[in-house]
Amino acid sequence: MVHIMNKCRHCNIVIYDDTEICPLCHSVLNEMTKEDSEEIKGFSLKGAPYPDVRKRKKQLHFVMRLILFLFILAEICLVTINYFVTPKFWWSGISGVAMIYTYLSMVYWIHHDAGYAAKIGLQLCFTIALLVGIDYFTGMTGWSLQWAIPGVILFGDAIVFFLMMLNRQHWYSYTLLLLLITIFSIAIISLYFAGKVENIVLPVISAGVTGIYLLGTIIFGDREFARELKRRFHV
Repeated sequence: MVHIMNKCRHCNIVIYDDTEICPLCHSVLNEMTKEDSEEIKGFSLKGAPYPDVRKRKKQLHFVMRLILFLFILAEICLVTINYFVTPKFWWSGISGVAMIYTYLSMVYWIHHDAGYAAKIGLQLCFTIALLVGIDYFTGMTGWSLQWAIPGVILFGDAIVFFLMMLNRQHWYSYTLLLLLITIFSIAIISLYFAGKVENIVLPVISAGVTGIYLLGTIIFGDREFARELKRRFHV
């Protein structure tokens, strides 16, 4: 007898092993309930419905267009800040190149098999490391810590928000991505107290937005948020 482990609420399919991510839509799976077991028995008589994967692809294309829009908007803001604050050094051009690199990488990764929430998190890490590296090898003036990385953090908050809204049934799948962004926000503030960051305006704004977002997720997420932490960290 095969033991049924998990079910994807979005695709309405059953996974017969201990996999935690749906192989079709990459959402976090839910544990089977008694109602699910009765439903599966009915499927054995009339056949299970086939999930509509095309709908998921359309949603993914919408997310990518939205991310491109946010990248363009973020770069316009960074160029404006650059012009009025540090006109002698156009660091916004470097951040623009980094955003182009990030977007093209995301396009490539999303067309390959893996959860795109994890890909976005990994890409944010790569982007931040790239910005710090460029800043370091160009004299370490601090533009990456004071402006570029806080901008990336705000952009990450926007991505998580829209992903959660797009996949409201499984919004908690993006909890780890939000926690990762929170860690980056705390790290930037810590560098200010360590004397590595002089202008803290944008880092404080990004940390504040991330903190409010995380607090709202904890309060309104309630059981789903706690269950996701238990699933991921076994706490």
